[in-house]
Amino acid sequence: MSAGTGVGTGGNARPGTGVPWGDVLLSAIAAVSWALIGMAGTAALGLHLLEADTAGSLGPMTAAVVTLGAGGSVSPSGDVSAFGLKGAQATTAIEITPLGVGLVGALLLSWFFLRSLRTAGVVISPAELLARAGAMIALFVAMLGGLAWA
Repeated sequence: MSAGTGVGTGGNARPGTGVPWGDVLLSAIAAVSWALIGMAGTAALGLHLLEADTAGSLGPMTAAVVTLGAGGSVSPSGDVSAFGLKGAQATTAIEITPLGVGLVGALLLSWFFLRSLRTAGVVISPAELLARAGAMIALFVAMLGGLAWA
């Protein structure tokens, strides 16, 4: 019997020194998707409870509320009447921020982001942390821009 002594790596060390882009992109997609799903669900439920779905289609109204909840603005077009205002007065009146929708999105986004950091290991390099945060922010802005454009 011989006992070999060797220097090994720690339990959480990764074989490569680069950023695991597959994990980074997958965690960003999951975090942003769940945040936007939660925001859309909260917005749709709020609109339904306010009985706004009887006045029009719930889909475009939900997209508008999610955009407003993330700090965006909505510019309606066509024959517009909002809160008793008509025409050009109504376009400036729709600058509200539904805080509950934004709060749900922020909580879900942060929870999934922190969960992805926990599964990444005990020690995370600054480059990987920056890549994870940057990918999540870029994807959230892109998805929100697509939602606002639609």
